[in-house]
Amino acid sequence: MRNSFAVKPTVWKMIAVRLRIWSPKLLTALILLFSVAPTYLPGYSSIRPSMTLVPIFYWAIYRPGGFSVISAFSFGIALDLLDGTPLGINTFVFTVFYLLADSQRRFLNTKPFGFVWFGFAVLSLAAYFLKWLFVSINYAAFTPAGIAAASWLLLAVVYPLLVFPCAKLHLYLMDQDDDNA
Repeated sequence: MRNSFAVKPTVWKMIAVRLRIWSPKLLTALILLFSVAPTYLPGYSSIRPSMTLVPIFYWAIYRPGGFSVISAFSFGIALDLLDGTPLGINTFVFTVFYLLADSQRRFLNTKPFGFVWFGFAVLSLAAYFLKWLFVSINYAAFTPAGIAAASWLLLAVVYPLLVFPCAKLHLYLMDQDDDNA
């Protein structure tokens, strides 16, 4: 008769491996949920930044194997459904944003933090312009560009706070990859 305790370490090891594989997506989901959570700050709901762009950018640069364009597409659909944005706008913006960030991966991967932050600011500005343009087309009227600009500026300012958990998780995953190699 086989000991049932011999099977458990293998099961726990498989669960740990799956959690490590899914952890970039889980952290992105937490940031997405945090970004759409109701706040009671006056005026914040109109300039709420698209915080999900930060982990999408980070994972596209530093861990594209753990977060693909399909993931960015899926989070775009989720944000469209949760935020009430016309279906497909965030989906398209997140997908294009991921592809642009991924195309700059070799260039940004070895650069210092300030340079990567600037790269994020430029790419997120393009993403905000694209979203503003599609929302304006959808409503057949130009939406206030000042609100989009304020939202982008707020996102660029809070980038270091949002990228910190991504970087910590990435370092942990790199340690685990080294231990398992």
